[in-house]
Amino acid sequence: MARELKRIYPNERQPRDAVIVTVRRALGRMVADVGAVEMIADFPKPVPAALKAAECLLAEAGLKEIAVIVEDGDWRPEWGTLVE
Repeated sequence: MARELKRIYPNERQPRDAVIVTVRRALGRMVADVGAVEMIADFPKPVPAALKAAECLLAEAGLKEIAVIVEDGDWRPEWGTLVE
């Protein structure tokens, strides 16, 4: 079963206890950065790889959840379920 991920919108306040995955379109591909409020985001990667990296950071940093910043229409269901 796919993981449920918290959706946050661009310009919305980012939770301090979450890994932040920022999904965006770059050169015709969907990519994502992974970071946290007190961690600089890494280099963009394909979204599935970024979500795996987010899972690792979640465990390593002891954060509470994964939050995804994504524009409407850019999320694919195979990546997981977004909840508000």
